Amino acid sequence: MSASPGRPPLVADIRRNALDDGPGIRSTVFFKGCPLRCVWCQNPETLAVQPELQHEPGLCIGCGECASRCPHGATVIVEQVRRHDRERCRVCGTCVESCPPAALRVVGQRYTVDELAGLLLSDEPFYRASGGGVTFSGGEPTLGLGYVTRLARTLRSAGVHLLLETCGHYDGERFERELLPLLDVIYFDVKLADPVEHRRHTGLDNDRILQNLESLARSDARGRVLPRVPLVPGITDREANLRAIGRLLRELGFTQVALLPYNPLWVEKRAALGLPLTYRETKWLAPKKIKYCEDFMVSVGLTVR
Repeated sequence: MSASPGRPPLVADIRRNALDDGPGIRSTVFFKGCPLRCVWCQNPETLAVQPELQHEPGLCIGCGECASRCPHGATVIVEQVRRHDRERCRVCGTCVESCPPAALRVVGQRYTVDELAGLLLSDEPFYRASGGGVTFSGGEPTLGLGYVTRLARTLRSAGVHLLLETCGHYDGERFERELLPLLDVIYFDVKLADPVEHRRHTGLDNDRILQNLESLARSDARGRVLPRVPLVPGITDREANLRAIGRLLRELGFTQVALLPYNPLWVEKRAALGLPLTYRETKWLAPKKIKYCEDFMVSVGLTVR
């Protein structure tokens, strides 16, 4: 899967003044499209490469304006409850424009490199003052590798600190040749060590991901790479998985790891997109469990960031 050649990839969101996606004050760009289908994906609105219609039921007043304006007959109101046929929907945005409480939005906007760079550089004084910068996230930013490289080159020329969040499933040779030299930091997600379990829970095995991680570890970029492990209850937080990942990272020469405690807010976002749930956990990861995972990683010789 990749973005359409010659067309800018879709951007799902741009989070300005972000404090959780790297050092300092940052602007985080969430690109649409991802090769993986993790059953716990925190940003389900970034999975598909095409635009999507997002509906927030809590804002909907059942007025029927969306149904009356839809040119494709994709929406009906039944007892003041909106029913939407996504097969008939063309994501034209007519319903969004007609929705009084703004309960609808189209997720996915295209920017030229110059347009997006200009928007991101408008916050350059905040990056400079705080030691921040721009984070490429998603989805998987490397699906639009050519575009992201051109954007990174423009930002880099202005002295902006650049960070990439990646699932690791990319064309390693091209990535290291084109984008890697422009990046200051890479957050590299390592979800599951076992290839069968990885395929079961993400849709793909992890061969390519581990090859790319090993290649980075063997390069002079290793010091810029921070492996991250999402702690998903009953899936990635199991001791056997943590032990295998810890062993792998130590063998590759990594000394640090970041642990990402489970966040259940994605469940509502997935429902707002009309996507089915194959995994459901609505509780935040308990502090006791987080501490256990941190202590376990320390016991295998890693520093937890």
